[in-house]
Amino acid sequence: MALNRSRPITAPPAIVAAAASFAVTLCLYLTTMNRTIGFIDRGELAATAWTLGIPHPTGYPTLTLLGWLVTHLIPLRPVLVLNALAAVLVAAAVGAFTLLVDDVLGRVALQSEPRPRAVLSALGATLTGVSATWWEQANGYEAYALQALLLPLTVLLFLRWTDQVPGSAAAGARPVGPWFALTLGLAFTAHLTTVLLAPALIVFAWNRLGGMRLLRAALRLVPAFLAGLLPYALLPLRSAQGPRFDWGGTHTLNGFLDHVSGREFRGWMFADAETWLRQARFLAYRLPWDTAWAGLLAAAIGAGLLARRSRALGAALALVIVVAALYACGYRIRELEPYLLGCIFGLGLFASVGLLAIRERFGPAAAVTCGLLLIALNVSVHWRECDESGNRLVEDLTLNQLRSLPPRTLLFTRQWDYFLASSFYFQEVEGTRRDVVVVSPDLLRFGWYVDELERRAPGLVLGVSDEARRYRAALRPFERHDRFDPATIAAAYRVFVDSLAACALRDRPVFCTPEAQDALHGPWTLVPIGLALQVRADSAYVDDISPPYRFEPWPGHMDGFVATIHWIYASAFGARAAYERAHGRVGLARRYLDLAARLDPHVQLSRIPPLPLDGNALVAQAAGFFNGLERPAGGSRPAAGRR
Repeated sequence: MALNRSRPITAPPAIVAAAASFAVTLCLYLTTMNRTIGFIDRGELAATAWTLGIPHPTGYPTLTLLGWLVTHLIPLRPVLVLNALAAVLVAAAVGAFTLLVDDVLGRVALQSEPRPRAVLSALGATLTGVSATWWEQANGYEAYALQALLLPLTVLLFLRWTDQVPGSAAAGARPVGPWFALTLGLAFTAHLTTVLLAPALIVFAWNRLGGMRLLRAALRLVPAFLAGLLPYALLPLRSAQGPRFDWGGTHTLNGFLDHVSGREFRGWMFADAETWLRQARFLAYRLPWDTAWAGLLAAAIGAGLLARRSRALGAALALVIVVAALYACGYRIRELEPYLLGCIFGLGLFASVGLLAIRERFGPAAAVTCGLLLIALNVSVHWRECDESGNRLVEDLTLNQLRSLPPRTLLFTRQWDYFLASSFYFQEVEGTRRDVVVVSPDLLRFGWYVDELERRAPGLVLGVSDEARRYRAALRPFERHDRFDPATIAAAYRVFVDSLAACALRDRPVFCTPEAQDALHGPWTLVPIGLALQVRADSAYVDDISPPYRFEPWPGHMDGFVATIHWIYASAFGARAAYERAHGRVGLARRYLDLAARLDPHVQLSRIPPLPLDGNALVAQAAGFFNGLERPAGGSRPAAGRR
């Protein structure tokens, strides 16, 4: 049959709109993404992606597989590839959000014309994509980038599945249910907070389908849902092979179940009233700012329209926002922003419906103009906060710390957010100072970490094999969920850690960062050298021969993480100044005080907005340190620079 060449094949308007919103936001995200390792978990996740290891709970197997694949296919610096992957995933999330908005608008619009609806969908999705919370997930390789993509896909397929349940209006179309269930399972492998969607989805489906019909339809989806969970099989399979990173020891049944259920972090959830107050204060500021304030007005207009035309859908979106907010308020964590994705998701859909209401009341030109103005306003408000292209703070600190240590050093540190997680990447992926054994006293409280340490530094653990064996025996009841004695575990832990340090001191330097010194209880002297403290058996004077440090400030950014980086450097110089003065070297003491003063970020506490958990306290601590710092002669406060 001859083709009719007079009628070109064209893509549906919604697909074109999704492609456009994807392209626009991808360009934005690639411009502002971090070029290296950022704060918190990014270094650990990058290292486990490259090595196909197992990161912290809940394991994130789908993301790890994606990261492993792209880093071994694309011959560029792995961290750059992974950060670009995050940008692509979040931009794809905006594209998927466009399709979801198009579907929602088609359900509530009085006149559902595909092209005008697609334009509003692209505007509403892009508006969501330039909210600070959504945008920030594109700046670096983290679990939330994949979650952002699977969130709108799951809800879109869910809505279409409810249309197809036998007995509904659209029954008989190509089945969508298995794809919904598969995507839902994959979403759980991306992040367990997918469960926060459950109240909204159940309420909507119950309202539309009724109880028994919903139950029967849901049971038919179980096989596809379980198929979506299959990436979790990576955890026990890789753990059994003894990879470099094997968080949780998931080759055992208890280890696997504890890991995928996040047992380790349960104590952080809904722990105390103070956490609720601090996090609620942050949310009260963050959500209006996240939408550039005017976005809330558009969302309110959309909520009003849904209340009149689709109460079930409006109630479901409200539930998504409320449940996500309640969970975030109860979670004792500094990195709270990603847990607001559900709030921004619901507000973004409400705002998109608000653009539809403006179109129906004032015409298409008014709706498009409002959408473009809202997008421009959000970009202008959020650009500085979301631009991580100049953030080298974590890389500089990690390389400065590693390169300043003597050969074969054993270093104890608790600086997970700033150094420890990042050291995983630089040591294992880029090969920086692999001779340095970095140990977390906190992670040593888990048997899997002791096993991992024995694999990567067998000679170190061999010298304390008896203490390690007794400690592992004390931990075993806890790991098996049997009755255990915390005091017995604590005593065995203390003996093991002190024995590890004492044994290492016989043939290698031992250091600790200041916050980790309370993990060591031996009769040792701690000498400030570089950015850490050397553990010594004598009290003789020791020169500081640390190499010059690279330090590039991150202008225009100040929160608990940035303030702490400045404080880590300056407090190390201040401690060395006190050490030099105690040994009669006043001139050297002044030089170190001058170095500390150069790191002053000149914090204006009155201009710091509410931050999650103890973020404001950390900023105040840094500001107080610099304000109380003894200044060299002259009393000036020089700008931050390099040593």
